[in-house]
Amino acid sequence: MNILTITALPAGGATYAAQRLHSALVEYGHACTLACCDPVQPGHVALNYQRPDATPFMSPLFRYWSTLSTPETREQGACELFSDTSTLLASPALPDHIVEAADVVHLHWASGILYSPALFRLLRNKKLVWTLHDMNPFTGGCHYHVSCERYEHECGNCPLLAHPAPNDVSLQAHRFKRLLYRELDITMVSPSAWLADKARRSPLFTGKKVAVIPNTHDTTLFAPRDRASLRSQYGVEKDTFIVLTGVESLDNPRKNIGCMVEAMEQFAQRRPHISFELVLFGAGGANLLASFPTRHVGSLDAESLVDWYNMADVFVHPSRLDNLSNTLCEAQCCGTPVISFDAGGSTEAFQDGETGFISGNQPQHLAEALDRLLSSDMESLRQKARMFAMNRFNGKNIAQRYTDIYEDDIINQEHHGMHGPADERLASNAMDGFLKVAPFDKPAP
Repeated sequence: MNILTITALPAGGATYAAQRLHSALVEYGHACTLACCDPVQPGHVALNYQRPDATPFMSPLFRYWSTLSTPETREQGACELFSDTSTLLASPALPDHIVEAADVVHLHWASGILYSPALFRLLRNKKLVWTLHDMNPFTGGCHYHVSCERYEHECGNCPLLAHPAPNDVSLQAHRFKRLLYRELDITMVSPSAWLADKARRSPLFTGKKVAVIPNTHDTTLFAPRDRASLRSQYGVEKDTFIVLTGVESLDNPRKNIGCMVEAMEQFAQRRPHISFELVLFGAGGANLLASFPTRHVGSLDAESLVDWYNMADVFVHPSRLDNLSNTLCEAQCCGTPVISFDAGGSTEAFQDGETGFISGNQPQHLAEALDRLLSSDMESLRQKARMFAMNRFNGKNIAQRYTDIYEDDIINQEHHGMHGPADERLASNAMDGFLKVAPFDKPAP
């Protein structure tokens, strides 16, 4: 089967998930092409877009999107940017022969690319599968929000926007997406049941199939290593209790790293005779202050990240809201138990009491969870974590589940057809309507 994978960003959690699935599908025997905005890796295809300056594709869009909300509105529950349907994609977005050869087009993180006539024309008559990495595909612009449920009916008066109004950009984007999805044959796949449930509540996905398949992970790379040897190599005392946490940006409020520091302060009071160290990875974090031993190791490449997973006694994920965290999965692949807040789909990434512990969403609850972990059979937790990860995130198993969806959808498409002669005029009218309402103004650099 020929599969074309499209994702907007060249890096980040969603892109890493797309790349791992792409590799698993290739190993499974499919002919696969991965397209994204540059810089692309060798063998991948670059999406064609207009360059307002020499910066990477998404930089002008992110600068524009950042003007739509404020730090204050983001703190009120969303903690993420608002991205509307603006795009810089040029025509043709991809060479026609690449799209024509694909039996299935598989979308991942699609903000800034999907909502463009250049890509819409190519995808309209293709079978699409879309892996959801956050809430943005079915909201008026937010990627996460802990309390707003307007998306279940119709957006507008968006609490994330700097200037909310009944007919604001969130309402326009929500209506626009509904019009677009109506013309596309899409099956949605969510890595978590939590996000799938959110998606099913959206009127944008009425009549669309929503399946649940976790992301795959490289269990050969993310695997147990010699902990004692690594600790000696990195200068970590063999008896120190290492608590590892980290994200792409430690300053992202949704990731809640400040709460982690508070929890460790309380843990130090609960276990005054324990020698421990908090190790943080990721960009930022300059304002994190602690009265206990900490180590900031910065942004890590994959090999170094695997080393730290293996040196850690536990990986902690204190995010306020997440889909299915890659880091929770990767840590268990390395045989490291985990702790996570009961938020979003995070708790679906592990087995409570077997490979880690669910914590309440306050610092004292996290300190209590660390205390429970220390009282547990650590070797048993490590063994069970590795076994669970091998079974749940194995590339062959995930590739098989996606293949089943691809094949079912192709059979259904062949049986029911796409836009046949009887409805070609209606489809053409829908295309005209789409092009008229599409917000194609290019954001200022």
